[in-house]
Amino acid sequence: MKFSSLLTGALMMGSAIAGAITNTDAVPADSSASLDKVVLPITTANSRGASAIEPKVITKVIMDKANDVLTSTPLAGLKRHRRRTPSTSSIEPRALPPLRWPYANSAVKIRGVSLGGWLVVENFITPSIYGQTNNPHIIDEWTFGSLQPRSTAIRILQQHLNSFMSEDDIRQIAAAGLNHVRIPIGYWAFEVGNGEPFLKLNQWELLKTAVGWCAKYGLKVLIDLHAAPGNQNGFDHGGRRGVNAWAGNATNVQRTVNILQTMSREFSQPKYASSVTALELLNEPVTDRNVVLDFYQRAYEVVRYPNGRSSPPSPLLVVVGDEFINPAFSDYWNDKLRPPTYEAVSIDSHIYTIFDDNALRLSSQDRINYYCSLKPKWAAANNVHWQMVGEWTPAFTDCAGGINGRNRGSRYDGSLKGSRGRINSCAQRSGDASTFTAKYKRLLGSMWEAQVDANEGGIGWLMWTWKTEAKAAEDWSYQKGLQYGWIPRDPTKRPNGIRC
Repeated sequence: MKFSSLLTGALMMGSAIAGAITNTDAVPADSSASLDKVVLPITTANSRGASAIEPKVITKVIMDKANDVLTSTPLAGLKRHRRRTPSTSSIEPRALPPLRWPYANSAVKIRGVSLGGWLVVENFITPSIYGQTNNPHIIDEWTFGSLQPRSTAIRILQQHLNSFMSEDDIRQIAAAGLNHVRIPIGYWAFEVGNGEPFLKLNQWELLKTAVGWCAKYGLKVLIDLHAAPGNQNGFDHGGRRGVNAWAGNATNVQRTVNILQTMSREFSQPKYASSVTALELLNEPVTDRNVVLDFYQRAYEVVRYPNGRSSPPSPLLVVVGDEFINPAFSDYWNDKLRPPTYEAVSIDSHIYTIFDDNALRLSSQDRINYYCSLKPKWAAANNVHWQMVGEWTPAFTDCAGGINGRNRGSRYDGSLKGSRGRINSCAQRSGDASTFTAKYKRLLGSMWEAQVDANEGGIGWLMWTWKTEAKAAEDWSYQKGLQYGWIPRDPTKRPNGIRC
């Protein structure tokens, strides 16, 4: 699960939301949420497990609470020009070749979850995987394969791969009224180079097995290449924390293109017509924008035409990560990857508001208002490319154990090195959902409703994540949200009355 885009900000939306939830939840009275103006930096280091990465500010969002104005500063190094938004009918002709999901139908929304922590391991989702190593220096899949006996590593990881997700999980997802599943996979499922300690086991076969389960229960699948050779962002879920060497190595970029071609050749086949609808080229690249854009163009070619231009084009939607240059606040993407050269392209934005001290100090009402302020922005962006929000969470603290990286603390309770100081206790704000108070569950439900409603301003959403290990980060679990009631059984319902 992943990474932040627009860290924070809030736009007062008036009486439609005001009063729906109180401001007595998480923040002290002297926090920045009480100021008339709050400046909130959007950085490239606001992801799960990213606390060791030096943040780079890419823009700032300013909330003027007194005047109900939300603005952003220009993105450094990007050409600014007037947003030119095509008419609302301009997307429809792009559905060439015929796609497997009606993205142009505004009445049909993607509603789904990611199978996070399965084929790409994340400590905060499955802490027992790293816990079994008894080695605090094992913090990602690189060190998992290099700092313990290989036979031990294979035994632990294989047991996890074969048991963490099952057909019953897919049945439960379908029963919850969802229609999509996003499945992250790392490049090491396909090939491992010399000196790379990653474990190539049966991840690729398990991915195809899961796709079969999804077809059985009527779920559509977005396949997400979550980690590339050399790591495209420096985060632990990119494979190796603190290393961001993908863009500087042409061989690694080409390896990534080759893997995408392999996946497109497989999933473009007619036997997957009822299941796989989309392929995401690369999760959360945070690196040289020119390299990423060139890669996207090359990868598009092999995904759209996996068997060459002389063969029929792939019916898969091509999904590109926004690099945290968010279409809600930037027109960077308006003239990129557009028809007629590039057909059926979607932009994926990830929204988290918990990996920054200022963001954590927002009152619940201001956080909801911020989410809701994005709805018309997603609708406008959707007129340029199909716009999805492929990662987000109802959690509004970083209290989940390991969320900032293994053996690291939380900004919320002040235990993370470099944080501004304690905001509040993390007790009963993550971990075992059976300990959550009714008030906390109501707040989680309100955050869920606000984001679901706002994210349907585009083509839809996929929450991070479906499940976690028992008693670990259960505020992030869609499954536990259903069990304990902060997520409704029908994703179109709003029990707390939060509508943007």
